[in-house]
Amino acid sequence: MDSFQERDPSVLFIDLSQGFGEDQQLALEDIYELNGRGLNWKIICMKGSPIYDRVIQIGKSHAIGLDSPPAHNLDRGFRDLLDEQLAGNSNLLHIFGSEYLGSILPWMVRMAKIPIVVSEGPRVGKKWRHIFQSFFYPRIDAMLVPSQALRKRIQSMRPTLENKVRVVHPGLDFNIFNPDHFDFTVLRKKWGIESDYYVVGMIATQEYKKAQAAFIKAAASFLRNEELATRTKFVIIGFEHNGNEDLIELIRQFHLQNQIILAPVEESIPKVLGSLDVYIIPSSKAMFGLQAIEALAMGTPIICASGPDSSEWIGNSQGGLLMRSGDSFDLQRRLRMILEDPEELKVMGKRAVQFARQNYDRNTRTEKLLEIYKRVLRRRSR
Repeated sequence: MDSFQERDPSVLFIDLSQGFGEDQQLALEDIYELNGRGLNWKIICMKGSPIYDRVIQIGKSHAIGLDSPPAHNLDRGFRDLLDEQLAGNSNLLHIFGSEYLGSILPWMVRMAKIPIVVSEGPRVGKKWRHIFQSFFYPRIDAMLVPSQALRKRIQSMRPTLENKVRVVHPGLDFNIFNPDHFDFTVLRKKWGIESDYYVVGMIATQEYKKAQAAFIKAAASFLRNEELATRTKFVIIGFEHNGNEDLIELIRQFHLQNQIILAPVEESIPKVLGSLDVYIIPSSKAMFGLQAIEALAMGTPIICASGPDSSEWIGNSQGGLLMRSGDSFDLQRRLRMILEDPEELKVMGKRAVQFARQNYDRNTRTEKLLEIYKRVLRRRSR
C-alpha cells in the first residue's frame, strides 16, 4: 500500500510526554513508518519535547505544540482544541499513553464517528478502575500493547476493555539490526578489549542506579573464578561519571578498575549490542523490552530480570536466561552457566536472531496498525 485514498485513515496522534523513553521511541518510529506510507496525520504534543523536536523535522505543519499540558481531567481548553482538529481533516484519534484520558474521553462521547485507539506501555496504572471505566472506557475502540503478558494484565485491571486489547509487537528495521552489517572488532578495540575475551555488558540507566550496582557486584563475584577472570571483561556503556561517585567507589572497593570498563555513549545501538557476547538487564524496573529485543536481533544472548514480559521473550526465543531482579548473586550464577558452554552460547545467538525476525519485524507492525485503523473506522462508520 503506497498511499491512502480520501476515506482512508487521517490520524490525530496525541503524545503529551516530556521524556523520550522506549514508549516514545516506539511511538515516533510508528509515525515515521506511517508517514512513509502516505498517511495523513497531525500530532498534539508538548513544545520542546523530544517528540516535538523530531516531528517538526518532518514538517512543522504536522505538529500542534502545547506550551503546558492539559489538566488530567475535564480540561475544557483541551476539549476546544480537539473539536477544532477533529472538525477538520482528522477522522481517527490515536493516543500514546493513558495519563490524560480524563481530558479526552469525556469529550469524545459526542463524536460517535471518530474511532479512538490507545497505545499503552507496561507502566499502566490502576487509576480510573471503576466509575470512569464504566462510563468512558467503552468509548475506546482498541488498546494496543506490546506483549501477551501486558494484554492479560490490562484485561484484569480494566474489564470494560477485555475484548478490545490487541497485541502489536514492537518492530525493528532488520536492515539496521543485522549482525552481518557490522565489524564488531572496531568497538571492542575502542574499549581496549582483546578479541579472545568474552564481553559482558549493560547500557547505563541513570533512573535505576541499583541495576548498575547489581552488575558491578555480580562482576566481582564472577571474577573470583580465575579461569573465567582471565578471559572475561565487563563494560557499562553510557556511564555518567558525574553523580555516580558511589558506583565508581564500589568498583574501586572490589578492585575492578581493570575488569570493568566505563564506556561513553555510542550512537549506534546495534553496533553496541552486537559487540557484546552477553547483554545484561538486571532490573525489571529498567526494562520495557525494546533493547532486549534489539539484542536478540543482533544475535546477542541476554540475561534479564524475570518478569511477565521477559519470561515471554526468553521462554519463546530460547536466546538467554532469566534472573531474579536486582540479585547480583543470581546474575553471576546465570552468567557462569552461559559462559561455561561456548557452543550453547553460539546456538543461543542463532536462535535469538531467528526469533526476533519472526516476531518483531517493523513492516509487520506497520501493516497491523493500518489494519486496526481501517477496522475501527469501518465499525464506527456503521
